[in-house]
Amino acid sequence: MTESKTDNRFELHYLFNEDDKTHTMDAVVRNKCEYEFLQIISAISKELNIQIKVETEAYDEGGLVEFYTFICSAEGQAIIELANFTIATLALILSTIPGKKSKLDIIEQQLSIEEKRLSIEEKKLNILLIQKELEKKEIHSTNINIDKIEYIVNNNIKITKHKSNYYKALSNYPKVKKISTAQIDSFRNPIEEPKIVERKDFDKFILESDNLDPIPDENATIEIVSPVLKKGKYKWKGIYNKIGSVIEFTMKDKEFKKNVIETGIPFKNGTFIDCILKIERKIDDFGNIFNSNYSVLAVLRQHDEIISFETNLGKKYRQQKEADKHTHYKLFEDEEFE
Repeated sequence: MTESKTDNRFELHYLFNEDDKTHTMDAVVRNKCEYEFLQIISAISKELNIQIKVETEAYDEGGLVEFYTFICSAEGQAIIELANFTIATLALILSTIPGKKSKLDIIEQQLSIEEKRLSIEEKKLNILLIQKELEKKEIHSTNINIDKIEYIVNNNIKITKHKSNYYKALSNYPKVKKISTAQIDSFRNPIEEPKIVERKDFDKFILESDNLDPIPDENATIEIVSPVLKKGKYKWKGIYNKIGSVIEFTMKDKEFKKNVIETGIPFKNGTFIDCILKIERKIDDFGNIFNSNYSVLAVLRQHDEIISFETNLGKKYRQQKEADKHTHYKLFEDEEFE
């Protein structure tokens, strides 16, 4: 029986120096790259709500060549166009060199709430349009809408992080001088020109930092569990109302801190502060965002079941807020911790 010719295969080629006639690669580096490669595929699957099964084939020489077969399905039905579309998307992710050094804050940080809402809506619309094209079997590697795909994948932090990890592993392994990706048929014949990424460009895929831009909570309430009653760089503890659990935080409101130490502002069970809280965030190696540090920039009010009083900074903040609806927490971000 003659094997049918299909195009749902992907070639990933690690190229060495021309005078390097070996066909071996450090197992730890190769396994790390394959892990990140599969994580990118998993993120594409979740982003586009499609099932992607990947089968690996025997390696080939010529540097080191890996072959993958993609079997994709939607609502339980295997769709060859979907597999080809996934391969084209994956090739774009791995081979499109960023115009400048990758930064996480470009992805989703420097946007207003309304801009973020519109960004999410645009993303959903792009995904919907792609899914409709897939239903009509209109998507092939030759007519893939690069703008749509680029918008989707560039706004996925997990994809960005795993891509960064992939190229970081290669960047630390000098034997690999370039990589190429290509869609191939079942006979391993290329159906497109390979996309090449040179070693000099690996660094452009690597994130400058795992830090995300901090976010402010201008309406934070913290129940004080453990105040700091003496000078020093000690952290307070309190139950943050938005997450319902204890956090450690730095008190950067110098006036409030001074009053606590010098005038003995009382704290008892059930003492709360309303404050402007700065939340610093990072992304881990798995592409998950977590809160890494908390700082109280300004205490606006202290209260318990009996007393409630507004601080000087709280009064100033309220008055400026009333005068200017766009007043931002940056009013207090220069408050330094002592």
